[in-house]
Amino acid sequence: MQIDQDIRDALSRYRLFIQKESEQTADMLVIFRDLLHKQLGGNKNPSEKDIQEAIKQLKDVGKIAALIPLILLPGSVLTIPILVKLGKKYDIDILPEVKE
Repeated sequence: MQIDQDIRDALSRYRLFIQKESEQTADMLVIFRDLLHKQLGGNKNPSEKDIQEAIKQLKDVGKIAALIPLILLPGSVLTIPILVKLGKKYDIDILPEVKE
């Protein structure tokens, strides 16, 4: 059935998205650890670009945490697009940034 295939495709996209976000979150934690180490007198020195990327990722983690309950609820296929559209109307980005 087409609906079954659509659901499988959506779940596959979610899985890939979650894998990518997990990798980026692990990188973020390493950068923040290095920054803390530097602040405490260590020799690790993350670049300003790395720090900015880590801060962006931290914002994405918050967005994901807010979306998880919505994803688990029935009807999320309709609810999330409506919230995204509403967010755009008020210039609020509720989806995490997708990085390749």
